[in-house]
Amino acid sequence: MLTVDNIVTSYGMIKALKGVSLTAESGNITCLLGPNGAGKTTLMYTIAGILKAQSGTITLDSTELARHSPVKIVKHGVALVPENRLVFPRMTVQENLETGAYLRVGKNGSGVGDDLERTFVRFPQLRERSDALA
Repeated sequence: MLTVDNIVTSYGMIKALKGVSLTAESGNITCLLGPNGAGKTTLMYTIAGILKAQSGTITLDSTELARHSPVKIVKHGVALVPENRLVFPRMTVQENLETGAYLRVGKNGSGVGDDLERTFVRFPQLRERSDALA
């Protein structure tokens, strides 16, 4: 479970997040919605360690993440995945999906194939795109 409790994050003198709290439970899909400027990206950057919180806690299961570097946070399984920015535009669908497993691949890749298969079952268009580009 991911728990964000009373997070305060600033850009210089401007407090972008003022006491934000949320819980994302294991096995559930959690969605963060709000208008432009509401702090969604700032919260995600704070959870991922890209921005540092001035106060509050971010806990994954029993591990406090708020004071860790982004690299250590990724090793705990939390990552920010940019959407619609064409970060890796020349990579195939398969390569983009495999990129998300790079920490596991170095440790013999155990379970990566099964995870990809579950992803393709959940999102069949990804398999179609992957097969079409192969």
